[in-house]
Amino acid sequence: MTTQVIHPRPPGPGHQPPRTARAYARTKATRLLSAGSYLDTGYRRAVIRELLRNYPRVVAPSYGYDAVSVLAHALAARRLHRIQWAVGLGSAFVIWLLLVQGTLNDLTAVLFLVWVLWGAAYLRRIVTLHILMTRLKETRPDGGFDGAYPANRALTDTLIHKIDHEQSSSSGLVFYGGFRPFVGAGELMREWSNAQLLLGARKKRIDARAAANGGGATLDLEARETVLPFTVHDITDYVATRMRAELRDEARADERIEGLTVEQRRFTTAIRTNDRSRGAGWSQLPGVDDLPGIRWREDYDSAREYLCVRVGSWNEELVTSIFVGFDLKGDTLHTEFYTYVLGPLVQEFHLADRLPDAFDGRLAVRVAWDMVKTVPMRALALSLWPLYLVPERFLPASVRRLLRPGRSRARTVVGAEEKTVSVDNSEFQLGRYVTEAVDCGALTSVREMATSDTYHHFFQKTDAVKYMQIVQRRMLQNIRAFLAEHNVDLAEHDRAQTNILMGDRSQVIAGDNNHGFGYNYNESSGGSSGSSGSAGDRGGQ
Repeated sequence: MTTQVIHPRPPGPGHQPPRTARAYARTKATRLLSAGSYLDTGYRRAVIRELLRNYPRVVAPSYGYDAVSVLAHALAARRLHRIQWAVGLGSAFVIWLLLVQGTLNDLTAVLFLVWVLWGAAYLRRIVTLHILMTRLKETRPDGGFDGAYPANRALTDTLIHKIDHEQSSSSGLVFYGGFRPFVGAGELMREWSNAQLLLGARKKRIDARAAANGGGATLDLEARETVLPFTVHDITDYVATRMRAELRDEARADERIEGLTVEQRRFTTAIRTNDRSRGAGWSQLPGVDDLPGIRWREDYDSAREYLCVRVGSWNEELVTSIFVGFDLKGDTLHTEFYTYVLGPLVQEFHLADRLPDAFDGRLAVRVAWDMVKTVPMRALALSLWPLYLVPERFLPASVRRLLRPGRSRARTVVGAEEKTVSVDNSEFQLGRYVTEAVDCGALTSVREMATSDTYHHFFQKTDAVKYMQIVQRRMLQNIRAFLAEHNVDLAEHDRAQTNILMGDRSQVIAGDNNHGFGYNYNESSGGSSGSSGSAGDRGGQ
C-alpha cells in the first residue's frame, strides 16, 4: 500500500517577513523533529497532544521548523504503532478461537502467538527504518530531504490552516499562556534594561580665536539643543530598517547573515471565556484591530510590542532570538533587551543521519536477531505490568527504561493544566459562580520539547554568543544614531553601552566552563541592569 505524500508549496516572493512556516519545511530542524516522532514514543505523544488534542490552544510561533510536517509524521508513526497492535490482538483472538475449538494444542497456540507478535513488531521496525533511511535522510539519492509529509485523515485542511497561521504569526500577534511571553524561543540567555533621560545635546559655539589658530567648534556647557520629538514606532522602525540593511541586505556577501529575520510582534494573553448566560460559546481571540491603541498597557490582558531579531544558524538547528522593547515615559526612553536560544536537538534524533544508505538482507537479519535478544526483557517487563499504574516520577530510572524501552530524553512535559486554578477563600466561595476561563495561549512548542540540555558541538555554543553580541552591538549603535538625529545628549547612552558591552565580556568568561545554555550573570551599573533570568520567569515555566 502506497502512502500519500504531500509536498509543501514553495514560499512566495517577498522582501520582508512575516514568513509562513512553510518556508521552513525543508530545514534540518524540521527533518530531525519528524524523525524524532518515530524514535521517541513520549515525544510523539506530546506532539499529538499539543497540536491535535489541545485544539483550542494556540500553536507556539515557529522558529526555523514546520509544525505541520512534524505532526504529520507523528500521526504516521502512531498509525504504524496501532497497526502493529491491531494485527497482534486480531491474531491472538483468532488463535484463541482455534484453541477453544481444539484445532491447536496449547504449545502450538503459544508458538503461533509469539511468532505473530514478533512478526508484527519486526515489520513495524522495518517500515520505520525504511522511512528514516529514505524520506527523512539528508543524503538521499534524489537530492535530499524535500519537506514532504504523509497524509492523514486527522490532518484536515482546517487543522493545517490553523497550525500554519498561528505558528507563522503572520498577523504580528503572539498569544502566550502562563508567565513567559516569548514562548517557542527557547532558554533565556541574557537580559538587560536601560532607562535614558532624553536631554538635549549640548550646543556648539564657534570660538573665533580657536578658529583663527586652526581650531574648531567648542561645546557650550550650559545651553542645550531642543530634542526633536519622536514616538516608539519611529525608533522601532528606524532600528528595524537599519538592522536589516547592515546585517543582511546591504552587507557584503561574505559578511551577510543569511538566516536573519527582523519582525515586529505583539505579545498578549489568550483567555477564552464560556458565558452560557449570553448563549455564546468559546470567545474568539482578538485580532490586531481589536487591541487598544495603548502599546504597553498595564493590566493582565496587556499586549506589548517587541522587535524580534532572529538568527537561524546550523540550518535552523541553532536559533538565537533577541527581543527589544522601547517605551517612553516622562522624557525617558526605556529599553528592554532579552536574548533567547534554541539549542540543538536531542542527540537521539540525529540517529537518522547515521543509518545506512540502503536496506539490504544483512540489515534485515541483524534487526531480526536484535529483536530476538530483546524478547526476554520484554517478557520481564510484561510480568511487571502492575508497575505501569505507578507514576513515572516514583520509579527508579532503570525500572522506567525496562517498562518503556526505546524512549529518549526528549522533554515531553507540555506545561500546566489548561484550566486556570485559583484559590477561593471568600466567605461564600463565590468563585464557583464566575464565568469559566481557560488560558488557551501557547505554553511550549514542539521544537522546545526536543531541545537538548547541552550543546553537541563547541562551535554551536560560541555561535550563540557571537550572534547575540553582533546583534546587540548593532542595536546599540543604531539606537545611538537615532538619538543623535533627534538632538539627544549621548553621554548617558555611551556610559550604559560601555557597561553592557563590558558585561558581555564578563559573561563569556564566567560561562567558559558552562556546557549548557544559561549564564550566571548580573549587571547593575550606570542606569542599566540585567540578569540571566528572573525568579518569576524560572518559576512560571
